[in-house]
Amino acid sequence: MDVQVGVDVGGTFTDFVVVDPERGRLQLKRPTSRPDPSVGILAGLQELGVTSCVLSHGTTAATNVALERRGPRTALVTTRGFADVLTLGRGQRLDLYALLPPPRPTLVPPELCLVGDARLDSRGQVLRPLDRAECEVLAQHLVAQKVEAVAVCLLFSYLSPDHELLLGEVLSAAGLTVSLSHLVDPQPKEYERASTTVLRAYVASSLDRYLDHLSRSLKQADLWVVRSSGSVCRPEEAVEQAVGCLLSGPAAGLQGAWQLAQEQGLSRIMTVDVGGTSTDVALCDGSLPYLVESSVGGLPFRCAQTDIQTVGAGGGSIASLDAAGLLQVGPRSAGSQPGPACYGQGGPATVTDALLALGRLPEQLAGGRLKLDRQASLRVLEELSVQMHLPVLETAAAIVALAEHNMAQALRLISLERGYDPRLFVLMAFGGGGASHATALAEQLGMKRILVPAHPGLLCAQGAMLAPWQAEEQRAWLTGLAEAESEVRSWAAEARRRLKRKAPSGKLSWTQQWEIRYQGQGSSLWLPGGARLSERFHALHLRRFGYQRIHQALELVSTLLRAKVDRPRAEVPTLSPASNSPTESQAYWGLPPQPGKIRVFQGYPEEWVTGPARLETMDGTVWIGAGWRAQRVGNGGLTMESLPLEEEHAE
Repeated sequence: MDVQVGVDVGGTFTDFVVVDPERGRLQLKRPTSRPDPSVGILAGLQELGVTSCVLSHGTTAATNVALERRGPRTALVTTRGFADVLTLGRGQRLDLYALLPPPRPTLVPPELCLVGDARLDSRGQVLRPLDRAECEVLAQHLVAQKVEAVAVCLLFSYLSPDHELLLGEVLSAAGLTVSLSHLVDPQPKEYERASTTVLRAYVASSLDRYLDHLSRSLKQADLWVVRSSGSVCRPEEAVEQAVGCLLSGPAAGLQGAWQLAQEQGLSRIMTVDVGGTSTDVALCDGSLPYLVESSVGGLPFRCAQTDIQTVGAGGGSIASLDAAGLLQVGPRSAGSQPGPACYGQGGPATVTDALLALGRLPEQLAGGRLKLDRQASLRVLEELSVQMHLPVLETAAAIVALAEHNMAQALRLISLERGYDPRLFVLMAFGGGGASHATALAEQLGMKRILVPAHPGLLCAQGAMLAPWQAEEQRAWLTGLAEAESEVRSWAAEARRRLKRKAPSGKLSWTQQWEIRYQGQGSSLWLPGGARLSERFHALHLRRFGYQRIHQALELVSTLLRAKVDRPRAEVPTLSPASNSPTESQAYWGLPPQPGKIRVFQGYPEEWVTGPARLETMDGTVWIGAGWRAQRVGNGGLTMESLPLEEEHAE
């Protein structure tokens, strides 16, 4: 078997997991290099002594371009009468109570939203043909405006792409990089299709340069890129479907978490991935959750992706006071430069500083590579505490409590607000900070059991290494569900043949998703294909929205066919059991925080340990809260259980 490497680039750390047939399992955590993450990747591989390998990479390259607005000068070409489609959106107010609502974020200025006279009707029939001379005039104007990338989104082009193809041919001949909506997002709803196509045009060239540079630097590596669906693809496929890589890193973590859950015989889990910049949460009820619509930096887009919700609360989230003097935690993050105050680089007060001040973190991270300065944390917390008129440790406890409240709200959003009872699920905590907050989050949602992987801070890199190859095809229908079934079967057979030609060697498996709604309804729901579609749709609609209309006709909006090839499985890294000789340390817990001595273990103990206690590993820290106990499980991970009240009081 080849050397397999998983790499995840986060906002604060870059994580490596290596499985080498000769040297065994290796792992590394190092600060992310800015502005070019590939520098850190190459340095990490050199430190690990890896040259020839199969490398799976979870990347934020496309995400950062969109968030930081660092893309090329981009234009939109659309149908006459729809030049303002990006500004109008769906007519929804982004902030319902804002007296002066901010303008809808767009990547294209109004003067670069251009129109053509060609027009199709709702069945794809030509109402006004496209004139090649008009295309050439548009191309000349765009070149004169120093435009680099162009998104072409014509009305109903997903039904008949001839006009877009002609525009693309002429614009490409003028030296412009072109994205065509019928290739990027061949679905109804012109706003979502236009926004997705513009986003692809905006990030694709930067992603292409980054992956090309990385591929050339990794001369002996077989490079794969993690997509938002939790699968991998070749670099050229990643660029072609650039919007499919916007949630690359979090999807890899969810993929790793779900595989671990299956090994443990669990079918219902909620995941919380706490990194340096943000917290990602997801809910799995028998399978990985997928969705099609999402947004990044206020920019909506559509692609097949795992259903992950993100909140700006991580270890590096900055604590500050707003104009009213109220405590805020996040969404701004200190990142790795300058990082939290305890990094010794003049950073601000963060969640990491608060945890360190309370004794819930050790004074070194990443296996000793990063020393933490508790006195520096106390100094910046004291500055904040003076403004809050609170003791320093109460300020630290308030910061942690607010961050955990924000994380718990995200977990409520994906469970209670969707009709799921979180008490019926196991919480899986990972990321560098997930296990530091897990018991507090579980208590807020009434959950009784927590599972922590053997290497929680490396699970995203591990998930990247284990992720399968996947590809999808989607088709819009907008017809009655009963009438569409024979046509769907014919389309699916053709789509299978096309996807087979793309697939790498290995055993192919297939899944199909159906997007269905009540006739006349604006919103829809996705269901797995198979028998009893109508019955399952009514049941899901009842759980999600609280009502169903059994006698109303159903409409098939679209179908999605997904092909998957599992890659050779690498052995998952495990931890050795903790020694039976823990040390003692001072810590503070509760509100207001109370001092006490806690036991500190290096690794996960084989015997039950009752909290408060702290478990330390190379890539993460576990805080066992009061009223909880923890024990190592067979695969090297950790299980935590809530104690009954009488047992908790007995302790």
